[in-house]
Amino acid sequence: MKFFSAALIAFLVIAALGIKSRLFELSDNTFPEPNRLILISIDGLHPDYLSRAHTPVLDSLASGGVIAENLIPIFPTKTFPNHYSIATGRYSENTGIIANNMYDPVLDASFSLSDRNAVTNPDWYGGEPVWVTAEIQGITSATIFWPGSEAPIKDTQATYWLSYNQDMPHQDRVDSLIHWMTLPDNEYSLLNTLYFSIVDSYGHWFGPDSDSVTAALEKTDSTLDYLISELDKHGLRESSNIIIVSDHGMAATSEDRVIMLDDIISLGDAEVRDWDPVAMIQPLQNSTEQIYRALKNSQENYKVFRKENIPDRFHFKNHHRVPEIIVIADVGYTITSRDRMESFGITSGTHGYDNLAYEMQAFFLAHGPDFKTGKTIRAFELVHIYELMCQLLSIEPYENDGDSDKLKHILR
Repeated sequence: MKFFSAALIAFLVIAALGIKSRLFELSDNTFPEPNRLILISIDGLHPDYLSRAHTPVLDSLASGGVIAENLIPIFPTKTFPNHYSIATGRYSENTGIIANNMYDPVLDASFSLSDRNAVTNPDWYGGEPVWVTAEIQGITSATIFWPGSEAPIKDTQATYWLSYNQDMPHQDRVDSLIHWMTLPDNEYSLLNTLYFSIVDSYGHWFGPDSDSVTAALEKTDSTLDYLISELDKHGLRESSNIIIVSDHGMAATSEDRVIMLDDIISLGDAEVRDWDPVAMIQPLQNSTEQIYRALKNSQENYKVFRKENIPDRFHFKNHHRVPEIIVIADVGYTITSRDRMESFGITSGTHGYDNLAYEMQAFFLAHGPDFKTGKTIRAFELVHIYELMCQLLSIEPYENDGDSDKLKHILR
């Protein structure tokens, strides 16, 4: 009986050690601290942008690391849903972040990016972001502007974080992160995130094919140059893994490609919870069939679905925040109304379309001591990045939709 107890204890110890990633297992069964991890988002970066811009830092990191042909975003291809799915490894129907603007009938509340109370309310967020996973397991984290990081999800936030400030200069963002990464032992951050929105903003304002977008990417590349130089200055370059991603691409839009929703249905019979390019429509007063039929009969330059018939590949329909009808515009088309057109006009570029559309494809690059070098890989879904980050940090992942085997081949 004593032998059985000792064996059981030994088994439990081995099982506990097994939580540690195979990346860091040594022959003497000791585990060194993982390398630092820096997750960087360049919002709205389409992989094709690099071919027309002067981006020496991105080019160097790619040649010395791993770059994907493209990264497949989740549906809808919007900022908050995709960033939060990168962080959690879950599709939108499993995070509840189905759009940048949404309504929850259970909470009887609305969410928008401009509503600070909503953005910081953990009730909106399903899944477990990687910084929460890390903090729960004793890894100190720092997040700068990553969607979801301002909310105490599971009563936990990164040790260091900032409230979103679009006007904060790029260099100041880097300086804040470097400060946290270089604090004394037991205080410095091991997991770190950075976020830059200028490429996305210029894509909206001037269109994805504009010189302004090229200039925005080149400015961001200069920021990365500053980050690398600071890592070198503090002796952190060789012990830092860097993952650079985007959340989606961008499509050119114009006033010649417009779907006037109020020409098709009576807006008084429905609540449009989000507009473009995915209109999320909740019919009122038992008008679901009437509205659906009107949209179906006029279907041109868009696709309309009742909730139960939304394609499974979108991983979208199985959440109570998804309304009864959604309308997905064809790439390049804008869904609006005559009043909205007069008030807001049409931007030069947007995103949110079908996640398999070429224009919506995102960006992935990985560089550092734990990654292979000079490797180009095929496209993969961004939900797999969470598992990769957990493996790099030697932490046990929370339940997610990713596959830990998908990206093993890019590791040393």
